[in-house]
Amino acid sequence: PQARLAAPLSAMAMARPASSLMATSRISMAAPQVATARLSAGMPRGVDLNLDKFNLSQVDIWAGTLAAPEGAEKLTIDTEAFWLDLDGPSSATFTADDRALLSDIYNPTLSDRRNDGACFVPPPTSLTYMHKLKQLVKEESMVMQERKAHFFSTDFNMENVGPLFPSSWTSSIQLDGQAQGAVAPRVPRPELEAQQELLREVLSSATPAFERQTEDGTHFLVYKIGSLEVRATKARDGRLSIGAVFSVGSAPPLDGGCRYTEDSEKVVKVTKYVERCSSGKLRCKYYVVVRTEEGNAVVVEKLLNGSVVWTENPEDLESRNFLAKVMRSEDCKGSTITVGELRGSARLSAASDGMSPSECKQYAQTAYRLAIGDFVY
Repeated sequence: PQARLAAPLSAMAMARPASSLMATSRISMAAPQVATARLSAGMPRGVDLNLDKFNLSQVDIWAGTLAAPEGAEKLTIDTEAFWLDLDGPSSATFTADDRALLSDIYNPTLSDRRNDGACFVPPPTSLTYMHKLKQLVKEESMVMQERKAHFFSTDFNMENVGPLFPSSWTSSIQLDGQAQGAVAPRVPRPELEAQQELLREVLSSATPAFERQTEDGTHFLVYKIGSLEVRATKARDGRLSIGAVFSVGSAPPLDGGCRYTEDSEKVVKVTKYVERCSSGKLRCKYYVVVRTEEGNAVVVEKLLNGSVVWTENPEDLESRNFLAKVMRSEDCKGSTITVGELRGSARLSAASDGMSPSECKQYAQTAYRLAIGDFVY
């Protein structure tokens, strides 16, 4: 972390004036240009007492400058008014940029100056002083951006976070054989990362597998959702920003899983899901998961191009189901419906022409009813 001006500012501030909210003009926060603050307002040329050319219907621009009173750049405001203006919903004194800067400087996680009470002296507003503060905050911001970029990349390792983060994040105690352990590969899932609203809803009830806090109060979080890994940061105000979603181990399979399902296996459970998608009028799609007595899982769904997708034991099924919503579920233990019957029905349902989203939804409903034995072709 960068050095901050956390020492009392009373040594740098002049005596406070009677006015509590800067009766004089507000000093610019730009880089120092001159020793005395000046407000761009035009160049006065004296008083023109000849009113023969005075015209109210025409507006002329005054191209000059107006100097602030001597010493105005060192004026401070009343302590109570300072905190009210900084912490309140709006500010009558500070501009948006000034308020953002001072909020970073007096971050409660880094600064305990609020505990000074009436002894606290607000900072001087000289251009040179404010420019130094801006430079310090800018350097800290750059470090934070580097931290986030590394955290959201595939190079980040929870067991060895690297030099960008506090050393306390890395445990100095390791079990025998734990060091130099292989890290499972991470495959980016940008299509899931785009579903920010859905992910926030899911994460609101999830417990992070990794949570650490930096000096400025920002939380770095890693969530494990099945085979998915979601990385996010939480600001001081509680706002969650999801920056990366990965599949842990390998990329999701396109056409098949790890085990083959026999036609003779009987169905023991059927669940119908709905999940969000970026295309189609419904902005969602439906699929059915069939569980068998041998512990296998079959995913059946119809795409908009008319093809029926039959996927057995997909590796990312747990993650997909977690992000989806259960529409219906039926326990079918004792059922005589077999995988072979459902496989044959799926082949008969394939269409060469395109399908509407509502027809795909209807297919999922039909497949569900077939699997529970409530429908016969």
